[in-house]
Amino acid sequence: MNKNSFTLTTLSENPEYFEEVITLIEKEFHYNSPLSYAKDFALLMDPLNFDNCYLYVDQATNKVVSHLAVCPRLMIKSNYTISVALIGGIATAVDFRGRDLFKNLMNHALAIHVQKCGLFILWSEITGLYEKFSFHLSGGLIETGPAVFSNNDRPMGFTKSTFRDLSPKDFENIQKIYRDFNQKYFFTVVREEKEWSIIREMDSIDLYIKKNETGTIEQYFCVNKGRDLTNIIHEVGCLPDQYLQMMKSLQKYRTWLPESELSLSSNKDIFFTAFMRLGNFNILKEFLKSVSEGQLELYEMTGDLICFRFGTIEHQSSHKDFLQYLFGPRPLKEFESLVLSPYIPGTDSI
Repeated sequence: MNKNSFTLTTLSENPEYFEEVITLIEKEFHYNSPLSYAKDFALLMDPLNFDNCYLYVDQATNKVVSHLAVCPRLMIKSNYTISVALIGGIATAVDFRGRDLFKNLMNHALAIHVQKCGLFILWSEITGLYEKFSFHLSGGLIETGPAVFSNNDRPMGFTKSTFRDLSPKDFENIQKIYRDFNQKYFFTVVREEKEWSIIREMDSIDLYIKKNETGTIEQYFCVNKGRDLTNIIHEVGCLPDQYLQMMKSLQKYRTWLPESELSLSSNKDIFFTAFMRLGNFNILKEFLKSVSEGQLELYEMTGDLICFRFGTIEHQSSHKDFLQYLFGPRPLKEFESLVLSPYIPGTDSI
């Protein structure tokens, strides 16, 4: 490939390419109207994230021919946070495949973000491709029941809405529930004001809310988003003392939860959450040491080997094994008490 025939840039440097990027992604993902990738994955494609939207432009035609974006986020467990990089919006025009454009974009993004995050996460059905970049299927995901959700069969007491249609008070209640329950109970993504402001405009997500006698939201769940989450409940939230009560009313539906909630699943099947890749050694080391209260400590990462101590015993494993030991499916018995099954709601997934 003649590298000089393509220009590497970002949407922040060239925002005029935004519509072309969306058209390319939607074509490659077979994303048909009325669905909108820009709306469904607004956290990735919002102007606030344009610095992290990388693309190649063909100099001969001035057309966008390849794109890959990174969405930096924080994840939290037991009040400890870790920087992660969610990767999505990956597309290369058919006529330009086989020219290392995707490979170069991926390596470029990894090089930029590896010093800033402890983990990389992406979603795809193409296993072999991403393993070449040291991504491995990791994390345990369950589906609580087989029933397809519909508005006509919604649980009693819930009313349908969207984030956009909430009153300011109700929106604050949702944020408080997420902060006081989701971020404390799960290993999940942190939502700061920037993320909430973008989520509020995501009207492709159906939001169901349940209020108490004082008119305060006490339970909510999200269903639908784009093509891949049709009729799937992909986020739940409630007042801390109402979780089991709420899940009893949702258990029969296709509700996605982390492996840690396996007791709520009727079929006991565990699926992979995503592709994950180890990032910055020191960031990951500090997070795991804090979450484990000093029991788990990384001390070396070379090539495909990672060396660690659990208690006083030293171990070494491949990156793939270590990711699954920690995050599942079926984490190593010694690590089960850390409860690190990732829960990235569909609202945040890219």
